[in-house]
Amino acid sequence: YSTSTGNTETIAGYIAEASGLDANDIGDATDSEITGSDALIVGAPTWHTGSDEQRSGTSWDDWLYDTLPKLDLDGKKVAVFGCGDQESYSDYYCDAAGELYDKFVEKGCKLYGFTSTDGYSHQDSKAERDGKFIGLMCDEDNQYDMSEDRAKAWIAQLKEEGFF
Repeated sequence: YSTSTGNTETIAGYIAEASGLDANDIGDATDSEITGSDALIVGAPTWHTGSDEQRSGTSWDDWLYDTLPKLDLDGKKVAVFGCGDQESYSDYYCDAAGELYDKFVEKGCKLYGFTSTDGYSHQDSKAERDGKFIGLMCDEDNQYDMSEDRAKAWIAQLKEEGFF
């Protein structure tokens, strides 16, 4: 994960607690940690609304375009989570998560953990594919009281899907 205001770090903490894994900032990750992992759970906030690329305003922006292209991740299991504000930025809700999804798919990764858009009040999101979110989406500004339970349910879903 990477974070701007701490919201994505909070969600990464919920995911880490539910899964028993450690949460690490992508800016601190080594190439061998990424390529040597059996599976990756990746997450980002959306900061640069309306942008076609580098939407997170975090370490992901450089990593996705400078580091990821050099790594062999073909067949790697990946699950994506995102943070956004569906009330103030309803036309761009969790767009950076969609960018993560696109870039990992381009590298040949297998993506897990699609979730329903029910219970959200956004207008549009680049993190939607065929009427579903491409992973876990959280809104720490407007639905902070739902994030921990959403993270727990998502980890249970990933286990059922054979991610772990």
